[in-house]
Amino acid sequence: MDTTRSPHRPARPATRRRRHGRILLAVAGLTTALLASACDTAQQVPWATYSSGLQPRIDAATATGDCAALRVLLTAAKTSSQAHEKATGFPNDALVSYIQAAQHQAGCPAASS
Repeated sequence: MDTTRSPHRPARPATRRRRHGRILLAVAGLTTALLASACDTAQQVPWATYSSGLQPRIDAATATGDCAALRVLLTAAKTSSQAHEKATGFPNDALVSYIQAAQHQAGCPAASS
């Protein structure tokens, strides 16, 4: 009896599940990369319209994985966006995206909206 697998014989279910899992993992990785690249970079945030210590605070919280600090900064950015736009002409959209990207980079859990 020939025990070699025919090239036309369908893959076993376990093999298909492993392959499917690898494909999902690859898709998840690509999605994460695309989302991260779509987020605003430091160069896209109008830093001159904010306190000079804001970017270093965000970056330090990111580097240390301080999710609580990033959550506070994100909440402040969201709640002050209209006032900031009225004062400077810039809403906090780029800052919000920057902080969200920082949360992702720091490994913070996704916040519920």
